[in-house]
Amino acid sequence: MEKLLLILAAFNWGAICFVSVVHYPLFADVHEAVFVKYHQKHVSRTTLLLGTTLSLEMVLQVLWFFEGPKDLSRGLPLSFLGLGWLITFLVSVPQHRKLEQGFSKKAHQILMVSNWGRVVCWGVVTWYSFS
Repeated sequence: MEKLLLILAAFNWGAICFVSVVHYPLFADVHEAVFVKYHQKHVSRTTLLLGTTLSLEMVLQVLWFFEGPKDLSRGLPLSFLGLGWLITFLVSVPQHRKLEQGFSKKAHQILMVSNWGRVVCWGVVTWYSFS
């Protein structure tokens, strides 16, 4: 199971990095007339791909935690995954809801900054998966 967790962690971290470095910054360059449709496509396609892999990773990480010794090497990755999910639900999702109505510079900035928290969380999980 450790190899699968490593693959999922590395994939998810890479995808989240891509979104932070490439995709979210481009939101500001999308013309207002097409932004809502563009954002809708971004959310549906990203959710289809990452919603699946992120959820699978979380389920497997919980199972892995409970099947072995309860130590830092198992608890820390699970804790950072939990923190990453909290950032997602408490910060990212509300900002996406605002962007569904049209581009908002403030919502965009909050989304870009908060996604770096997710990069760090999944980066720690990936790093621990390699250890």
